[in-house]
Amino acid sequence: MKRVEFKEIGRAEVLYLAEREIPIPGENELVVKIKFAGLNRAEELFFQGQYLFQPNSPSLLGLEASGVVEKVGSGVEGFKAGDEVCLTPNIAPTEYGFLGEYVLAPIKAVIKKPKNLSFKEAAAVWMTYGTAYANLVLRGGLEKGMNQTVVISAASSGVGTAGIQMAKRYGAKVIATTRTSEKKGFLKGLGADLVIATEEENFVETVQGYTQGKGFHITMDAIADSDFMGQLIETAGFEAKIVVYGALALNPTPSFPLFPLLIKGVSIQGLHYVFQTLEIEGRFEQMRKDLIQGFESKEYRPVLDKTFHLEQVQDAYTYMASNLQKGKIIIEI
Repeated sequence: MKRVEFKEIGRAEVLYLAEREIPIPGENELVVKIKFAGLNRAEELFFQGQYLFQPNSPSLLGLEASGVVEKVGSGVEGFKAGDEVCLTPNIAPTEYGFLGEYVLAPIKAVIKKPKNLSFKEAAAVWMTYGTAYANLVLRGGLEKGMNQTVVISAASSGVGTAGIQMAKRYGAKVIATTRTSEKKGFLKGLGADLVIATEEENFVETVQGYTQGKGFHITMDAIADSDFMGQLIETAGFEAKIVVYGALALNPTPSFPLFPLLIKGVSIQGLHYVFQTLEIEGRFEQMRKDLIQGFESKEYRPVLDKTFHLEQVQDAYTYMASNLQKGKIIIEI
């Protein structure tokens, strides 16, 4: 069987397909025959050497996929060969990787595939909608019926598109940001109430005008840029919450205006989806129920961008680095 590996730190060119034996499951592990995998920024940071974990040599890759259980190891309960499953990011990337024809997965990372989702859609939901839920609900305090205003940066990403749908399901107003006007119509079509092209428009003036000076309640931010963080604090409402879950700007330590932060009581929180949601049983179950309900009601509709084949894995991550995607990039195995 084939799987994606890399031995060196670098851009997508360091990725290659390796011929390996089909793995044998150990205790509390399953072997899954993969149908589709969803790509994530965390994987790009991982093979570039900029993630929370430093890769091995050679290292595996892939945090999210869907497929069919091939074999189960000792101690596995609730799953059998033939079950349709999703593989979630609840793994250490130094130990497991889901970009391959057959992969090992720890039992804690395996979820039954929702019946109303195709395998392709099911490979695109647990990182995106789970991260959005952790940002908006668990950390941001999003509640139904509270008429809150939410700012979503990098809104055309997989997590951003999921966040728009989730915020609308909870009855919030959504301010989405994108760099240029090219994606405005796309984001409006997903339900964003206001879309700001940050390279073309004044973010502070536009938000203040839209909110009549009251500011926003919650931000889910994938950028962590000093200038943008300052603008967020300037336009934040009283005791607003800014949840940072990404680092697209790759600033070592973003700075921010202190006094507006203190006067407004703004809270800046960091989020790692795996550590703060997937590995905490109560939070995981709360998130799982919300997502299943949203999929069943079709209020959550996975937004899929381009699909690449496994042999095109370098092209897929190069496309991700271009920031042209609208939604989730998929690999077909």
